[in-house]
Formats: sequence, C-alpha cells, structure tokens
Amino acid sequence: MIHARLSNGDFLFGIDAENVRRLRNGHPIVVDLTLMGGTDRFLIMYGETMQHVADELERMTGQKLPPVQPMPREGGPKQ
Repeated sequence: MIHARLSNGDFLFGIDAENVRRLRNGHPIVVDLTLMGGTDRFLIMYGETMQHVADELERMTGQKLPPVQPMPREGGPKQ
C-alpha cells in the first residue's frame, strides 16, 4: 500500500491488487496514522455488501454496531 501525508494535511492511501486479494481473503489492513503525524489508527475491510462488513466487525469486536448507513453516491469525496 502507498501512504503519505500531503502538504495540505490530507492523508493519501493507494492499494494494489495484492492488497485487494488480501482484503477479499478476510485480512483487514490496519493503518497507523501516527507514523505520518496523525493521532489515530483505522481499519480497512472488504465485504460483498456493507452488511457483510458490519457482520464481520461485530464478530471481531463482540459488539453490536448501529444500523449500516450507505455513503451518498453523488459528488465523490468532499474537498
């Protein structure tokens, strides 16, 4: 995975086919933003549907998650 912090403070992440293969095989990617001057870590997961991802997160954490909310399809990322 390519990762960087841009001069405007945004974080950039790029995944390749190998990352996608691992995600599809149930191996989440943990990204530690502290290595780039951030303060958090986050997890990238894959599922056929958002509900599959939510179910896997509940299995991993043992905690019930709020209902799945789809992201809006219009407009792309906010600037």
